[in-house]
Amino acid sequence: MLITLLGLVLVAASAMYIAWPLLAPSEAEEVAGEHSEAIALEREKEAALAAIAEVDFDHRVGKISDADHAALRADLEARALRALAASDEAAKEPALRALAGDATAPAARTGGGFCPACGHRFQREARFCTRCGKKFSRSGKSPRRRRARS
Repeated sequence: MLITLLGLVLVAASAMYIAWPLLAPSEAEEVAGEHSEAIALEREKEAALAAIAEVDFDHRVGKISDADHAALRADLEARALRALAASDEAAKEPALRALAGDATAPAARTGGGFCPACGHRFQREARFCTRCGKKFSRSGKSPRRRRARS
């Protein structure tokens, strides 16, 4: 009886050890949790744009009338614009806090900054934005120029 119980405990511990990487949240999920609002806004914008393309296609093939197309398209454009405006506001907020010198801004603590194109936070050593690919200018360093030899 004791050996059977010990065997079951050993099997359960082995199963948990093997299954732990599958059950534990990944780093990508943790990062996504930090930026869940931005991700949700981006998904909403992409869904609205896809719906606009779908409505346009349905209109071209004759599935919906001109009046229905105009009404649906206006509603979907308004939805996409709201999502885009909310996304822009969410991207501006961290950049504005960093510009204002807010001590709670994460970039101020890490010595990084925010991308001027998309507002994504970057580390001090970064040369390019990891989200949009924009090249960062280095303040304090002037570009080297070669002198033309005469």
